[in-house]
This record gives sequence, C-alpha cells and structure tokens, in this order.
Amino acid sequence: MISVNAKVEPSHTGFPAYNPRIDRFRDVVLLIVPLHRRMTWANAPVATLALVLLNCIVFFFMQSGDDRVLREAADYYAQSQLGRIEFPAYRDWLHEHAGDAQRVRAMQEAPAPYKLALIESDEDFLAALHADRIILPTRDDYADWHAKRIEFERIRDSSFTARHALRFSHVEPARMTWAMFMHGGLGHLAGNMVFLLVLGLLVEGALGPWWFLGLYLAGGYGATLTTMAWHWGDTGLALGASGAIAALMGAYCVIWGLRRVRVFYWFFVIFDYVKVPALVLLPFWFGWQVLNLMFDGGAHIGFDAHAGGIACGAALALLQRRTGRVRQDFVEEDARAELRDANTLDYEQAMAHIGKLEIARARALLERIDAEEPGQLRVLTALYRCARYGGTPAQLDAAATRVLEFPAKTADQFAELRNVYADYAKACAGAPRIAPAILLRLVQPFLRAGDEAGAETLLHDVERRAPNAPALAAAWFAYALRASEDSPQRRARLQYLAQNFAQSEFAAKARFLLQQD
Repeated sequence: MISVNAKVEPSHTGFPAYNPRIDRFRDVVLLIVPLHRRMTWANAPVATLALVLLNCIVFFFMQSGDDRVLREAADYYAQSQLGRIEFPAYRDWLHEHAGDAQRVRAMQEAPAPYKLALIESDEDFLAALHADRIILPTRDDYADWHAKRIEFERIRDSSFTARHALRFSHVEPARMTWAMFMHGGLGHLAGNMVFLLVLGLLVEGALGPWWFLGLYLAGGYGATLTTMAWHWGDTGLALGASGAIAALMGAYCVIWGLRRVRVFYWFFVIFDYVKVPALVLLPFWFGWQVLNLMFDGGAHIGFDAHAGGIACGAALALLQRRTGRVRQDFVEEDARAELRDANTLDYEQAMAHIGKLEIARARALLERIDAEEPGQLRVLTALYRCARYGGTPAQLDAAATRVLEFPAKTADQFAELRNVYADYAKACAGAPRIAPAILLRLVQPFLRAGDEAGAETLLHDVERRAPNAPALAAAWFAYALRASEDSPQRRARLQYLAQNFAQSEFAAKARFLLQQD
C-alpha cells in the first residue's frame, strides 16, 4: 500500500507545505495490491461505490471552500504582520531547543508563506506560544500581537476541515465520523479511492453490502481510536479514509486466508505480479505501517491509523468467518476459474489423444476433469467416445447412460444427446441395452429438434423392449400432441395410443380428443 496523508496537523490544512528534510523512508515505495478479480456489472460493489461517491461529495463540495478560507487566513497573517514578531521568535526557539538545523536554515531562507507553514506544523512551539512562553505578556506589543493571533486562528479554524477533522486529544464522535470521509488534497483522495475500489470489490463481494459497511465503519473507528491513543495529549488534527480502507486490507487477508491470490507488488524499482496466500500479505502490510511509525513519524502520515485499521479489520473479519457471514462461493470463485482454465487445457489435450486413438491417456484426463467439475456434457460425451473406441459393452452402456441422463436445456445440448443416441444405437445393432426410462427421456430432444420420425422410432424401440414401461404411454401422448389439430398424423397417433395402451389414463385422454374431432 502507498501510504497517503491521513494525518493533517493544524498547519497542514491548506497552507503551503515546506519540509526540506529527506525522511528515512521517503524514497522507499512499497505497494502491494490484490488484482485477481475484475469489476463487472454483475459483481459491481454497490456499497463501495456509494462510499466513493460520499467521499467525493465531501471533498469537492463540503471542503471546497477551505482553500478560500485558508487564503484569507494567510492574507490576514501577512497584512497584520504577525510574521514580524513570530518568525524571529520561532528561529530563536529552534536555536534554544536544538531543533532541526534544516528548519533553522529554512526559517532564514524560505519565503514567508513557508515560514508560516513551519510554525504551524510545530506542535511544541504552538503550545508554548499559546501558553505565553514565547511572546511574553510583559512585551509592549503583546496585546496587539495576541489579538491578531486570535483573529488569525479564528479565520483559519473556520474552514470545514478545521471544524470537522479529528482532534487528537478529544473524544468527539461527530468528528471521528466526519474525519473518515475527508481528505487533505486531490492526490490524497485519488489514492484512497483507488484502494477503496480494489479492496471494496473483494471484501464487499465476500460479505455482502451491509456487513461490508459495518466492517468498514467499525474498522474506521478502530483506526481513529488507535490514532487518538497514540497521540493522546498532543494537539493536532487527523483526517482521511485510509484508516477504514486499511481495515479492508486486514479483512481481505483473513477472509481469503491461505487461498493463493494474484497481487501486484512494487518495491523500490522492482515490480511484478505474484501469487501468494492472502494471509501472507497481513504481516507485510501491518509490518510496513509499524516500521514507518517507528522510524518515519515526522512524515505527517497516519501510520498509526493504518496499523490500527489493519488489526481491527483482521479481527472483525475473523469474527465474520467464524459466524458464517462470509460468502464462500464468491471467495472461491478465483480457484474455480483457475480450475476451469486448467481443465479446459486438459480437455483439449484429451480430445487430441482421442484423435490419435490414445484412449487410456484421454480417459485419465477426462475422468479427472469429471471428478473436479462434474456435470459437463462435453466431458461426458468425450468419455462416451473413449468407451466407444476402447471399452467393454458394459463401459459403453454406462457411458451412454450418463450422457443420455444429462438435463439438456439448449438446442445444442439436445442435438448432442440425439447424436450420441444415434451412435449408441448403431453400436448396439439397433437394440439399445440401457433402461427404457432413460431412452424415453430422449423423446423430448428429438421433438425439440423437429425430428418426429426419430422420436417415433425411439418410441417403438422402447415398446418392443418394455411394452409396460410406466412412462411409455405419456411419451406417446406427448408425441401425438406435437402434430397440429385436425391433422391425419395427430389422429393416427391418438388412435395408436388408444389401441395399444388401452388401460392407460392417456388412452382415455386420446379417446376423448378423438371424439372431439
């Protein structure tokens, strides 16, 4: 995950940023993104898309006036000449407190707006300033400075961001909620929304929209509480959706568990795709946040929120799994797709073996496919071919039975059943050996294909073998009704039914219809 600015200090609510330091991990990029499911209309994550829309509405509409407010604050700061008093005071503060040498140099060389940004980013200095330890009340210009500083902060804090962002040392549910939908800039928003879409597609699909929303919000609050605990006693603001998104990261790892997933990774200048168990990503994601939290704390990035969100999301997902809330069909879809792809290749190889009359090798592949993905007509038909070219009569009967029992629904499937039966009848010299009830199921495929002659031949074949077959009269009745009303064919078929199945209920129906003509 590319960490984005989730933590915004009071000075980072719009004033020009200036940080001449090169942080320890600034040039190290770690990006791990699961990319093993494409979004389609069928699997579109409705709740995720709603969250993206809500985040965009907050940023583009509710936070849109912040730039104007902050420009007014910066203009007021310049016009009131607060910098004439505070800039030298901050430079002296840095010298006295062994501050960052680069900050000292920046206070000497940087333009005034950046000097203001540096002052507003130093919590210790601001705390001392508000406690009257910097600009002493004994100074002649103290009253004028104090009034102007209060007015500057009033203007600055009138922005939507300042009024709704999380404050480190205050338990305020409204701010905790608002902060999850606010962002510090367009890049911050874009980065978060990309990750929300990628992870939301997967986690929402696995949990359903409502349980997903519950996990997202609970994970966001968990990340917020982690930030507050880490910074309790500090002054500052925090905002951003990345804590809640981090919860999706933790949840994703636990939900997919040891299933191998396809991820894209980027480390320094190395990037590629790799397949790993999803759970392996958890220590990478969590460890990266903790590592940065320990060694890159001055980056103004909410590594604490990210780590807390990941841990909270993982715990919540574990609870979801144990209570049976996870949609296993969705989670296992990738494995099934891979199995289908592998079996398709094996099927093609088996057909090549059949073409070369390498029956044993073809049968081994087809039987494995049939065991892993049962109920495929093309596989059953291929197994029939194996029995036809290299099997015993019993094997041929069993293979034909499996094909003819297939619940055909499409015209192509009906045609396939007819072709197999025709070949099987030929192999049996016109005396099929399989159960009459199975043969009668073929009447419908023949009729669907418009082959009434074939259907009649089949009915006579069954009648010769088993004249008392329970479903035979019903099949003759259905065959008779296929002919148009008042046609000679229909009348002849009904007469045949009435004469040859006189004791059947369908014979009575046939006689009734004949009387109506």
